[in-house]
Amino acid sequence: MTEAEKGARFARLVRENRRRLAGIAGSYARGEEVEDLTQEILLQLWRSLDSFAGRSSEATWLYRVALNTALGWRRRRSRRSRFEVAVDGGELAASSRSAATGGERELTILRRFLASLSPEDRALFLLYLDDLTYREMAEITGLSESHVGVKLHRMKQAFVERNIGS
Repeated sequence: MTEAEKGARFARLVRENRRRLAGIAGSYARGEEVEDLTQEILLQLWRSLDSFAGRSSEATWLYRVALNTALGWRRRRSRRSRFEVAVDGGELAASSRSAATGGERELTILRRFLASLSPEDRALFLLYLDDLTYREMAEITGLSESHVGVKLHRMKQAFVERNIGS
């Protein structure tokens, strides 16, 4: 593939998946670091574009590269993170902003829940929020479809128990 073809393909992939990429970066980084992680994801997508062999869909491949990049980035940053998750309440202490009302409040609840999950579970939950099928999630994560279902069921139960009550 020529550089021009690679550039056009890359631009199309980024354009078609902008929301997904932003969601992944926003779930693994906070504040100014979101842009840094987004750039890292884009760099890894560019670098690995030539190696895409077509054994899976482009969307599955893109998710895999983006999530693996975010997980690796998070592991490297966790030692010197600019925000911390309070284990007891699942509260995200990323900024001094107070909880807002309406849609912002719901987004804050979702972000707190995501922050309380392990990086691997967070990746799976993000795929769920993006309406992927269990089969697609299994392809991306390497889990079996039934394991995906079990993990998601447990995460949804935890979400309800923490935020709605039993």
